[in-house]
Amino acid sequence: MIQNAAALSLSKGQLKLQNDEGAFTLPIEDITALILESPQITLSSTLLSACQEHGVAVLTCDATHMPNGALLPFQPHSRLWQSVIQSKITNQATCLEQTTDEETAKRLYVIAQRVKSGDPDNIEAQAARYYWQRLLGDDFRRGGSDIINAALNYGYAVLRAFVARSQVAYGLLPTFGIHHCNQLNAYNLTDDLMEVFRPFTDYQVFSMRRDGLLEAGTDRLSKEARAALANIGNITCRIDGNTHTIANACDKMAAGLVNAIEGKSPALLLLPEFEIRNKTQ
Repeated sequence: MIQNAAALSLSKGQLKLQNDEGAFTLPIEDITALILESPQITLSSTLLSACQEHGVAVLTCDATHMPNGALLPFQPHSRLWQSVIQSKITNQATCLEQTTDEETAKRLYVIAQRVKSGDPDNIEAQAARYYWQRLLGDDFRRGGSDIINAALNYGYAVLRAFVARSQVAYGLLPTFGIHHCNQLNAYNLTDDLMEVFRPFTDYQVFSMRRDGLLEAGTDRLSKEARAALANIGNITCRIDGNTHTIANACDKMAAGLVNAIEGKSPALLLLPEFEIRNKTQ
């Protein structure tokens, strides 16, 4: 944290700070975040580039010393987002396979492989349009005020809490996302990583509607419906080659994200997969 006027630069692979008290250096690889509190701080583009190479978050602050922006490494995070969206669409495909048929799911499996770094073609949205119509019917619209959307929102809120809890437990800051970047959202990173779990809620809601737990014509969830959705953390999935509850999988995903950031490799990020079930289960 730099709180007073200073000149920051890169010197022999180290951060060099020059102020009225003299010159000080610190290895960049030892820095997790650089918080710039004073408007009298100057720094070089070479230093900024080095910070990105070493995964250092650079935070700027407003006049009240509150962080108002962050510069984060672009390429590693874009590749992480690619992995997240590929996993989400693959889980959507498996959800369709379990609820409809293999032929319907095939298109999503193919679409998942078309996601590029950072998803510049917005394959996620293309997959969503296909997915929702096949899963819940042509008349379903995500974001409506019906009972189906109420159930989805409830389940997503439960998932969000589990993902956020795990991120904090593993020393991650939920505010700073790899894709979401709303300054008013304290859980951008949580919203990024919970994307891969959404299809698990979707499957649960599909099953609840099939079993008559969701009453058409209302937007109020029954006590039984809320209980079923609150139990989402105990649903099992596959992650890192083993079966875990979603609650445990959130921990493993958070730990994998830490490894991926430190190792600068998206391959280290562990993401959940559906366990193949019989359609009657």
